[in-house]
Amino acid sequence: MAEHAALTKADQARLAREAGCNAADILRDVLRDGFDYTEYKVRSVNEGLADLSAGRTLTLDQLKSGLERRRAERGRTRREAA
Repeated sequence: MAEHAALTKADQARLAREAGCNAADILRDVLRDGFDYTEYKVRSVNEGLADLSAGRTLTLDQLKSGLERRRAERGRTRREAA
């Protein structure tokens, strides 16, 4: 099944103007960057689902406690360095 996606001429012109290049160059960047980001996002979601399935999770209280502990450790390290 072939899909077709297009930016309006106005969007192409706006992006090209902002980037200081022509529309063809910016469209290549949009496609590449959009694909790269989408691939990253899909991979990240799949990793998260695998973590859930494997039981690698934290409760909200565990997460908060860990963040508070790390914040306190950073504060001590900064005070000791001063």
